[in-house]
Amino acid sequence: MYMAAFRESARRAMKDMGDFLESAPGNVAIFDATNTTRERRGWITKYCLENHFRCFFVESICDDEKIIESNITDVKINSPDYKGLMTEEQAKEDFIKRINNYKKMYEPLDEVYDKDLAYIKVINAGRSFFVHNVNGHVQSRVVYFLMNIHLLPRAIYLTRVSD
Repeated sequence: MYMAAFRESARRAMKDMGDFLESAPGNVAIFDATNTTRERRGWITKYCLENHFRCFFVESICDDEKIIESNITDVKINSPDYKGLMTEEQAKEDFIKRINNYKKMYEPLDEVYDKDLAYIKVINAGRSFFVHNVNGHVQSRVVYFLMNIHLLPRAIYLTRVSD
């Protein structure tokens, strides 16, 4: 029952996205979902091809425990999924369970298997990147943006010139 509702929700979101993309030339949409399997990405790709939309995947991979911990503490426990619904510790535990569930079914984008897809892999919050099959202005701008955004806290130095 849960999976059927989840699939139906994704189908409706995809339909809404398609309607938006067709509503005006040059529109860009983001289908923000956990597309962790080849089957799911295949479904998205097929939909885009059938409707003459360009498709570009963004895969975020993180195996640095410090970054994961920081992300959970600084971002996730204050998200609408958790804020006011459970304690910080409960939210942290729940999100770690979610990560572990995704790991069980996760199939990473692959240079050989997914050779026809356009995508970028953002590794460890931007420490490194893998860009594949990028085509066109919008995809290039997305790559540029992702390669220049700073997700981790960093020092900013200000100086003042005096006479």
